[in-house]
Amino acid sequence: MTDPTLPPPAKKQSFWLDFGPLLIFFAAFQYFKRTSPDDAMIYAAGVLGVTATLALLYSWVRHRHVSGLLIFTTAVVVLFAGLAFFTGNKVIFFMKPTILNTLFGLAVIGGVFFKKNVVKLLMGSAIELADDKWNVLAIRWGLFFFAMAVLNEIIWRNFSEDFWAGFKVFGFFPLTIIFTLTQIPFIQRFGRMKTGDEDSQA
Repeated sequence: MTDPTLPPPAKKQSFWLDFGPLLIFFAAFQYFKRTSPDDAMIYAAGVLGVTATLALLYSWVRHRHVSGLLIFTTAVVVLFAGLAFFTGNKVIFFMKPTILNTLFGLAVIGGVFFKKNVVKLLMGSAIELADDKWNVLAIRWGLFFFAMAVLNEIIWRNFSEDFWAGFKVFGFFPLTIIFTLTQIPFIQRFGRMKTGDEDSQA
């Protein structure tokens, strides 16, 4: 998830840090598919691991700050891409979205029960909501992550590598954006967006 508290230029940079490595992965897959169709996904996984690392380093050099969420997601990408590349096992890479989304779902919903609302921790500086409404939002996000994990399992087990690669780039990310937008009416009904002036006065 991108940081909703960032100003517009920073949000644009954050978008490309998230989406840029995925586009490079997709381009690499299409390139390697022409010369090494059986190993194209393995090579593209290696490219994604490298570009995700470079994006993380760029974020640190540019802003001197990297969110814990970005560090975690980059580490998971590099781990699964590296394992897939060095073992030659594509299944490891195919299952990365399943495992990552399941971990997110468990963390978000688990946080509700342990009084550590992860969504509030990530978005509380930008949104004002009552605690019970934060819990509703967190449960919605948790269920969304579980749904994404199930969707990934359905796609990689039943469709071609081409379809999975395309959906990984042009399906999962847009679905996350769409889901985020669908939560705006709930936030507007039960809370409000904080302004930059409020943060500066706090």
